[in-house]
Amino acid sequence: MNLPRAHLLIVAAALLAAVAGFLVFRDAPPAAPTQQAVTLLPEPRPLPAFTLLDQHGAPIDEQALTGRWQLMFFGFTHCPDICPMTLQTLAAVRGRFDGPDQPGVVFVSIDPARDGPEMLGDYLAYYDPDIIGITGAEAAVAAFARALGVAVVMGEADAHGHYAVDHTTAVFLVDPQGRLAGLFRLPHRVDAMARDLERLLGARG
Repeated sequence: MNLPRAHLLIVAAALLAAVAGFLVFRDAPPAAPTQQAVTLLPEPRPLPAFTLLDQHGAPIDEQALTGRWQLMFFGFTHCPDICPMTLQTLAAVRGRFDGPDQPGVVFVSIDPARDGPEMLGDYLAYYDPDIIGITGAEAAVAAFARALGVAVVMGEADAHGHYAVDHTTAVFLVDPQGRLAGLFRLPHRVDAMARDLERLLGARG
């Protein structure tokens, strides 16, 4: 049966569109991995320079946070709830990986007056002895936190000298080049965070 000329033209145009579509998708770069928990920056940016102390009392700077993905959290050892829960979560996320893919965990104390190296070391050893603890002079810690946009509000001390500290609860994602790559905001869930890291490892290495 002979098809009308107009019908043939429509069929031909549809075939050409289908072929063109196949070529576009074949040659297109792979889509960026879909993330569940992390908000990635459009472009990673270098961490602000700092010189502080680790939990062993040794000097530490931003170069110590290169070489692998890092999960960095700001808190304090007297924190009653969010800090212990977050450290448990981050230690569990870290435990999902092995070898060079295993991310580091960094805990920066925003209460260095109470959190000296020894206190910080004892506190972090409960969660994972390989967590990097950072403390130091109050002004230097405050400057580092401020440069990353971390909010810190020191509470009034009670009659016994106890006080609380309100602070940002986000977990900062640092890439292997030592650049701020994204943020994990609450809620922090082990499965979702681990899946995001797996996708990033696969996409960026």
